[in-house]
Amino acid sequence: MLILLSGLLAAAQTSAASPPAKEDDPVVCHRPESEVGSHMRPKPVCMKKSEWDYIEKQSRAQLQRMDEHQLDPGRAEGHSPH
Repeated sequence: MLILLSGLLAAAQTSAASPPAKEDDPVVCHRPESEVGSHMRPKPVCMKKSEWDYIEKQSRAQLQRMDEHQLDPGRAEGHSPH
């Protein structure tokens, strides 16, 4: 799950499809959970609230697609049953 969120975070930071900036959009900082076995504290990640919302929405959509694929692999890939 951490890897999925890290990937989405990186994609959102470089994506041109990110939500438009709002003037009243506050910056929110989150400190990710440290990885197992690491003695270093992770650096906080700061983004606008709308960007965090966008990442959360994309994460939920990705998890939904993964669930659909797991329940019915043929349907999720666009294959029709015989």
